[in-house]
Amino acid sequence: MLLRRACAVAAACAACIVLAACGSSGSGSNGVSASAYVKSICQAVGPFEKDVATRSQALNLSGVKTAADGKKALADFLQGVAASTDTAVTKLKAAGNPNIKNGKQIEAAIVAAFTQLKGALSQAATSAGSLPTTSPDAFRKAAEALGATVQSSMTSIGGSLNNLKSADLEAAAKKEPACQSVGQ
Repeated sequence: MLLRRACAVAAACAACIVLAACGSSGSGSNGVSASAYVKSICQAVGPFEKDVATRSQALNLSGVKTAADGKKALADFLQGVAASTDTAVTKLKAAGNPNIKNGKQIEAAIVAAFTQLKGALSQAATSAGSLPTTSPDAFRKAAEALGATVQSSMTSIGGSLNNLKSADLEAAAKKEPACQSVGQ
């Protein structure tokens, strides 16, 4: 289903956010070391990514008997993913600023991206609560439209980070065990 794919894109987007930031120039930020920063980031994003994958695999709308049941399943799924995103945002904020070139900008961009991701998922959960249940076809069409909206949001959020790179963070991420499963 498109919504499940959109949430899989959310998890991939999360990994891209981290990996995009790990690969710019500017001044140092007097914060945490690059290795400590990437460890914190990967420990925030890894569980988020895993939770989204687990929830996506568990979402089985083919076994749903009614449009109302489908609506509840989607709303619960999106609320769960939004809550997981909120947990990731809290951990990302706690990671601090990496003491590298553009460290403050990279940190701010990552936190902002995940905050936008949380907002998009929360909005999608609210929208899922308004999906029509008058017929299976009306539900399916509205759910697909919601999935397309979520996927578009994820693409936009991920694209906003394309210019963030740090050789210091990239090198640290290659050495950090917590980062090895992110994006896999």
